[in-house]
Amino acid sequence: MQMFFFRRACLVATLLLYPCLSVAETGDLSSSNSLMTLGGELLHSARALQAESVSVTAHSNALRKELNRLRVKLRSLPAGDGREALGETIDLLAQEIPLWQQQAAELRERSQGERERALALLERGYRELWQPHIRLTGPLQLEEGMPLTSGHNARIRSVHPSKLNMNVATGDSAPTEDMTLAVPAAQGQNIPGELDLRSFQISRELSVFAHVEPETGAGRVPLNEIHDWKLILSDVNGAPLSGAEVEIVGHMPGHVHGLPTQPRVTAESAPGVYRVQGVKFQMTGWWVMTFNIAAGPLDDAVTFNIRL
Repeated sequence: MQMFFFRRACLVATLLLYPCLSVAETGDLSSSNSLMTLGGELLHSARALQAESVSVTAHSNALRKELNRLRVKLRSLPAGDGREALGETIDLLAQEIPLWQQQAAELRERSQGERERALALLERGYRELWQPHIRLTGPLQLEEGMPLTSGHNARIRSVHPSKLNMNVATGDSAPTEDMTLAVPAAQGQNIPGELDLRSFQISRELSVFAHVEPETGAGRVPLNEIHDWKLILSDVNGAPLSGAEVEIVGHMPGHVHGLPTQPRVTAESAPGVYRVQGVKFQMTGWWVMTFNIAAGPLDDAVTFNIRL
């Protein structure tokens, strides 16, 4: 454990001293690789802190369980039969548990901070290394001018008993003689307030760094249109991940449905640069896109949150 904290201290010191130069300023790609290497090490440090937080939380929960057991035992003891000593033990435990809980919370906070710094370093180095292939640097967004859609392939559906699920082609919600009421076809989602919408993400096992973007003229996501994506895969040092087999799974949390199409990788235009065809979103809201990646012994997955 002491070696772990020593290595992290050295890493933080390196980050503070590292010159803030870009590839454009230095003409040296090694600086970008170094940024990604530092980011990868910091990411592993953040994961170690998170694991430590989980361990401390488990210890705190065990102490609370023991405290509850002792309190039950105290209530069953007759007066003078060790009640005073047991009461002192209970008091000590009651004072100790909040300290463990506070330590767990501090570890979680430090882990999250280091993870955010790590992802920032990784993204910066990645964007510099893959600059010729990257157009989108922010989150994926809906194409401008697209009508907001709340239903599955239709804006409004009739709820008239004799005409269930009748599409209103015009999207006009005004009642007609055939409709008693017009309502959105899908209920809203409970979307997390701090949803990570970055188009640059690290994989589940911290072995792959990836970027996605639509290959549309505007660089944005169209609605109810089949379009292509670009997927860039590298290791955590920025080296291209070539020849990977990629499975694509998309769904809307809370709506219990996936994509209306089955996107797939159809080509690798350059080492680590994949073309994804057949992407389509039929409604606005929170989408989750997961890319399951297999390359030799590597078996990993990277997930992107999209809010359209």
